[in-house]
Amino acid sequence: MKKINFLYLFLFLCICISVGLAAFFLFESFQYEASFNGSEPIPNYDYHFVLIGQEKDNPYHRKIYEGAEAAAKEKNIFIEYVGPRQTNVEEHIKLIEMATAARVDGILTQGLTNREFKPAIDHAINRGVPVITFDTDLEDSKRLSYVGTDNYESGYKIGDAMIEDTNGQAVVGIITGLLYSNNLVLRVQGFLDAIEKAPNIKVVAIESSNISKSQAAEKAHQMLRKYPEITVFFGTSALDGAGIAQAIDKINPVTPILVYAFDDLKETIELIKEDKIHATLKQNQFEMGYKGVSMLYEAVTGGPIPKTYHTSTKILRKNDIGMSKHE
Repeated sequence: MKKINFLYLFLFLCICISVGLAAFFLFESFQYEASFNGSEPIPNYDYHFVLIGQEKDNPYHRKIYEGAEAAAKEKNIFIEYVGPRQTNVEEHIKLIEMATAARVDGILTQGLTNREFKPAIDHAINRGVPVITFDTDLEDSKRLSYVGTDNYESGYKIGDAMIEDTNGQAVVGIITGLLYSNNLVLRVQGFLDAIEKAPNIKVVAIESSNISKSQAAEKAHQMLRKYPEITVFFGTSALDGAGIAQAIDKINPVTPILVYAFDDLKETIELIKEDKIHATLKQNQFEMGYKGVSMLYEAVTGGPIPKTYHTSTKILRKNDIGMSKHE
């Protein structure tokens, strides 16, 4: 009898848990869908734009949102900021499709891959929803414009800086955020094309960090074990530099290894001050967001916009930063 009662209790608990989880995910789904209310006018705002970032809570994308929000306030626009918690192409595409279905007034998004993103962006344009890509372009799509870094040129710029700093003598390991992301592919290609001018520079490995500091550290550590002759690392995305520096700390090589990073996250700047990262390429995320919203506004109000707007970049070394507190 006790065994039967226990079985009933166990089954009852399982049912309760299942119902609870179903209700939770249904609520989440409802909230997800309800967030795009483009079909309903938003009181006190003239337009409703949606900014869709690759990783909503990533500090890099937060800076883009700050710029977008500043422009939106100036132009009486409601800017909605959404995105996956972690890089997820399926979820990103779903957000574009939801914004399109809601007939928002404009979409700012990245064009991470051709196969998945082109149909979603083209569908939005065909439905009359203007789309501008930021950070990562997709020239083959019907997007109205691209605003962001010239990623190929930035990779080339890092390659040139490394040639100068090493006198054209280096063994290089590359850690890239994603092997398939258009912007990161361009950064790597620009870097590789730049170093063709220096026959004594050799790239021994290219690995993906999956936009993760811990995975960047793991991949860099594996590279150093396999190729102890590495003298330079190039990390193509915001978290790669810090991860590489962590791996170098763990190995503690006799000969210093130069690390070239991307972006000016606070941790990256501190590591430059500590001589653990040699240089980083600073992008202007605020400008991306600000110009993205401004150009989308021009598009929906009938103004002219360029097909491409490249935001500013700069290589930062320790001398450029000084020892003052990073803002």
